[in-house]
Amino acid sequence: MSVEYFRRPGPGGLDCEATGFSNTVVLPANARVVITAGQAGINIETNQLVTSSPEAQIEAAFDCLDAALKTAGVSNGLASAYKVTSYLTDPRYDSLMMEIWRRRCPGHRPIWASVGSHVLVLPGMIIELQAEAVLPATARL
Repeated sequence: MSVEYFRRPGPGGLDCEATGFSNTVVLPANARVVITAGQAGINIETNQLVTSSPEAQIEAAFDCLDAALKTAGVSNGLASAYKVTSYLTDPRYDSLMMEIWRRRCPGHRPIWASVGSHVLVLPGMIIELQAEAVLPATARL
């Protein structure tokens, strides 16, 4: 059971690939899908919003997203996400987020949507991430 990723032809597809995401995905038949709730840049140990820097908060959001996927049985966590949605209070954080993504999951290119938002739920929150992944056929909950 494998997920297939595609990019559209032309320069736009190449740009997406270079940035770190694909244009489309095809899931295998009978896939068991794991869908996370939105994950903020919370320190998993302290349950406090990370506010030391945008980079640290984005890293923490990826940590929470990875942990949420693994808790549901997705053993590879982020590296198995086929879809990511990011909510950012400032579009300038998008390039930093994608740089962190490429470092954490080199060569993995899920489909991705980034949404700009003037405010997120917690004061000081600059990012929220949501993902979907396929649960391996061998996974047992």
